[in-house]
Amino acid sequence: MEKAKDIKEELLKQMDGYSVKTTDVIATPARKIIEKHKTQLRRLKWIAAISWLMTFLYAVGMHNLKVYLLKYNQDLLNLKDYILNYNQGLLTRQEFWLIRFSDMCLVVVILISVLLTYLVYAKSKTLTMLQICARLATIEEHLKKMSQGQSPVAGT
Repeated sequence: MEKAKDIKEELLKQMDGYSVKTTDVIATPARKIIEKHKTQLRRLKWIAAISWLMTFLYAVGMHNLKVYLLKYNQDLLNLKDYILNYNQGLLTRQEFWLIRFSDMCLVVVILISVLLTYLVYAKSKTLTMLQICARLATIEEHLKKMSQGQSPVAGT
């Protein structure tokens, strides 16, 4: 009964810390791997957030550019001197390739942002699994010490 209470107290101590650093796992390489994954996850979160910001700015910017150019082209069509202003270099509706390609580019940018968001999700799940494995390894070490008659608190 005393051993079960010791295990419970040790698990509560580990869970209060919520970090692998508070455990006495022999696996220092495991800590390094977890820290590396935390750094990569943090970096990937920033990249995904910036990609969504760029997607939003691109969509708003392209929409405003299309509205402005189409309005300006419509004003040119209504002018009496349309023939004189036709060769100013602005695109007409027939030559307005920007509409087709900007929409296709927007789809590509959205797909890139979605993929980056999925990578953040996958990396987060991987990090969670690594932390769980490290905690289980700590529990295994404590159980081995207890089965050999040593106190798990004495090792820390």
